[in-house]
Amino acid sequence: MDTPHLICLIADNRTAALYRPDALNEADRLRVQRNPALATRTDWQVSRYLKQQAPLPVCSLSHSKGAAALLCGCDAIKAGTDIEAIRPRDFAALAGWVATENERRILSANGWQADGFYRLWTLKEALLKAAGLDFPADMMRVGLQTFSDGLTCLHVNGRRGWQGISTAVNGSWMLSCVWHGQAEIELQTLGGSACGPVERYG
Repeated sequence: MDTPHLICLIADNRTAALYRPDALNEADRLRVQRNPALATRTDWQVSRYLKQQAPLPVCSLSHSKGAAALLCGCDAIKAGTDIEAIRPRDFAALAGWVATENERRILSANGWQADGFYRLWTLKEALLKAAGLDFPADMMRVGLQTFSDGLTCLHVNGRRGWQGISTAVNGSWMLSCVWHGQAEIELQTLGGSACGPVERYG
């Protein structure tokens, strides 16, 4: 049996001008009819441009402050993506709301760095999407867990089997993609976007 293949398309506001209203799918056309202001938003234009480029069925879509990520692949795999703009915040206070004690220890050991916090946040949001859980209510039920064998792995409700990657985009956004089981993933940047080093998680 072939290993499932996932593709994550990534773009920022430089691709907004390539958005084609005439190429929207039926669901998005109805959304714009109900809320015409959507069509003027950069996040909408970039994310729908990505949908119009997707070579495989869309699994998950995320946008933040003018950038967007679209994860596409086969319908048979549970997968999710999240992208967030990196900005200064009170990470220790936020972690008390969304991170487990183990995750707070990891963040603290790394000096509460913005990249580390947003890496964890985007992994968690991507897991919620892939597992069909609720944001923000279920943030504590997903993320990084250290198991009895000493390995720190992605989990949903304490169960292993999840894989993932994280990378910075243009030094301004953090992106994570997750999936259940085995899969290969390819990152494709459009419009001049660039990814940093990729962190992998099991």
